[in-house]
Order: sequence, then C-alpha cells, then structure tokens
Amino acid sequence: MWTGALFALNALLNLGLALALAWALPAGAYGAFTVYFAAALLIGNLSYDWVRFSAMRFYTPQARATEPGLRVTLDLSLFASTGLALLLAAGMAGSGALPEASPAAAAALLAVTGSNAAFEYWTALCRARFDTRRYGVMVAARNLLTFGLTVPVAAYTGSFVATLFAFAIAVVPSILYGVVNLADKEARARLATRTRAAGFARYALPLVAAEGCYLLIPVINRSMLAHGASLAETGAYALTFDLAFRTLAVTASVGDAVLFPRLVANLHAQGAARTREEIARNIAVMLLVLAPAAAGFAFVAQPAGEILLAEHFRDAFTHYAPIAVAAAFAYTYVLRPAFQVELRTGDMPLAAVAAVLVDLAVMMVMPLGLLAVSFAHLAGLTVGLILVLWRAIAARLVDWPLADIGKIAACAAVMSVALVPLGFEGHAFLTLIARAACGVAVYGAVAWFMNAAGLRGLLGR
Repeated sequence: MWTGALFALNALLNLGLALALAWALPAGAYGAFTVYFAAALLIGNLSYDWVRFSAMRFYTPQARATEPGLRVTLDLSLFASTGLALLLAAGMAGSGALPEASPAAAAALLAVTGSNAAFEYWTALCRARFDTRRYGVMVAARNLLTFGLTVPVAAYTGSFVATLFAFAIAVVPSILYGVVNLADKEARARLATRTRAAGFARYALPLVAAEGCYLLIPVINRSMLAHGASLAETGAYALTFDLAFRTLAVTASVGDAVLFPRLVANLHAQGAARTREEIARNIAVMLLVLAPAAAGFAFVAQPAGEILLAEHFRDAFTHYAPIAVAAAFAYTYVLRPAFQVELRTGDMPLAAVAAVLVDLAVMMVMPLGLLAVSFAHLAGLTVGLILVLWRAIAARLVDWPLADIGKIAACAAVMSVALVPLGFEGHAFLTLIARAACGVAVYGAVAWFMNAAGLRGLLGR
C-alpha cells in the first residue's frame, strides 16, 4: 500500500508542477510548453513504453530469481529504442506541426522524452520488485529537483525551451540512482536474447499502439489550437485537461501501483476462476475512488480555479472542467488489467484508433476553439471506452461486479445532490472547503452504509 501512496504523491506533485508552471510562464510560453511536453510523452510512448509495459507484466519476483536474462533483455531493449526516439523527434520537429519550432526546441523535446521515459522505466522496476524504499527515494528526488530547478528557470527566463531543458536535467539524478541501485548482479549482457525481446514486443505493442493513439489526441488538439487560434488558448485547454487527468491519476494510482503488480505476482499461484474474481474486485475498488473524485472535481472546479489559477486561465477552466473530468474518467480504464493478465492486449488498439478518428471528425464539423477541442476530446475517449467495454464483454474477460457498480453510482449521485446548494457567492475558499468536506462526508457515509466494493473490509472492519 505504501507504493500506492507514493505513486499517488508523485501524481499529485505533477499536478502541482503544472499549476506552478502556469503561474511562472507567460500564457503563450506555457501553451508552447504544453504542446512540446505532450509531444514528448507521445514519442516516449511509441519508442520506450513497450519495455516498461513488459517490465510490469513479466519482471515478477519469481522471474527475477530464475530468469536473469529477462532483466538484461529489458535494459538493452530500452537503450536500443533511443534510435527510434531520435527519428520520431526529428520528424515531429521538422514537420511544422509544433509551434515555435527551432533546433533548440527540438533538442529540448528529445531531452524531455529520454529523461521522462528512463524515469518511468526504472520506477516501474521498483514497483515490479515491490521496492518501496527505493521507489520513494526516486520520486522524492525527482520532484524536489523538478520544483527546485524547473519553476525558477521558468520564472526567470519566461522561455518554454529553457523550462523543458530544466525539466530534463532535474530528472537525471533519480535515473542515475535507479541505474546504480536496481542492478541485478546475475543479469549479464550475454544472457539477453532477441527471442525474449520479440516476446516483449508481441505483448506490449498493442498496448503501445492504443496508448499512443490516446496521447496523439492532445498533441493534435493542442497543435491545431496553437496554429489556428492562439498559444494562450492552447495553454488554457491543456491546463484544464491536465488538471482533470492528473487528479484522477492520483486516485487511480492504487490500481497502477498496487493492485496490478500483486495480481500479476499471484497469477501463477491461483486458478483462472480466482484471478477473474480478483480482477472484478479490483474494478470495484477502482470505481469506488474514481467516481467521487470525478464528480467532486466538477463541483470544486470554479472555486479552486479562482484560488489556484492565474487570472487568464480561470474562465476557461471553470467552463470546461466538467468536460475535461468526464474525458479523464473515460480514459482511466479500470479494465486494462483484464486484457493484460489474459494476454489479450491485441483487443485494445481498435478502440484507440476509433477515438482519434472521432476526435478529428468532431473538430472538422465544429468551429475551431476551446469548445471544439474539449468536446472532441471527450467524444473520442467516450467512443474508445464503449469499444473497450464491448470487447471485454464479448470475450467474457470479467465477472462484472454489477451490485457494487450500482452502489457506487448511487453513492456518487447522493453526493452530487448534496453538493448542488453549497455555493457562496464571492467566497471561493468557503465554497471549496464546504463542497470538499461535504462531498467526502456524504460519499463516505453512504458508501459505508451500503458497503460499496466491500469498503468496510478495506478499512479493516
């Protein structure tokens, strides 16, 4: 559980960094920063994430003890993927799709891509090994240095390029710590095999393709806004959706950092029926925390925006936060572990491709602006979610916890009704505190009374 808490803290600090940079950079520079950062995440996904996904699925404690060639194959695969990252970064920088293009901006794009991908890989190894202490050190060092270097550089220079370089440099000490302290002594280079790397690729490439499509949506939308509207509008859209997605990432972290690694670790010690029961249990637990987080975000968006955001972002955030959090809820797939455990990852890319096509189609029929890109983003992810649900149902991957889903929906509905009248004109802080406190109290009480997702058992009663 400590790993989940640290993962949540890391996601929360990423959210704080987005807020700090939105204050430190001019509106246009922040807009450009968000476009390049989204592009870095996309390039990192397409180049490196097949190795990270494979590490989370196959680098179990048992495999680490009995198959030393597995780890060295993972490491060498990561390094070999740098060539693809270089090609993708050069192609994207030279295509004219990114605003404010320059050789320095292209170099910064590649630096952020590499540093972020390496950090994600070595922290994934920590989580797969259940090494909470080293994971905590890496998360703490990365966030302390990121805030300590990136935000002052942004405030002093006002340059998105300098800010990108500062971000990349701030992550390096955490990566070096992981390289030194997470070595497997028996994992020698001669034990690496192309066959094993090919097996990783077969498993992970469908996940990479799906994730890449979903990461492509913000890159397309931000680039179109930057070229067709303004960088300031791009920054407002990016900040609104980043805050919504990262808020739900904090709550979803329990699934990514705790539930899935344990599910994989227990996979060979239990039968198929028990595994399906555990997957259903994980889905219920994830929905138990995601549903109130999504509803609560929509209700506190207006007062939180007045308190936390620079003035030029507040109106857009207030208007589009409900759309953004609905898109984030659709994206936070609680079903992905079912496909990963059953090695059915090939079922997922179709939904992701459909999401991109729907996003583009909506923007083609609506006038380009914040409303168009926000609604397009939501429409695309909603279609993706519907198709993933359809595949899970058709393949009978899940024993659906329908009773728990109904209870969670009822709890969220009761909470929403209770929050509607809690608004105090001209008193943003009072409104924020009242809605947050009431939401937690009402949802918690109703969920406890109904024992939604076995809440009483989760809390040890």
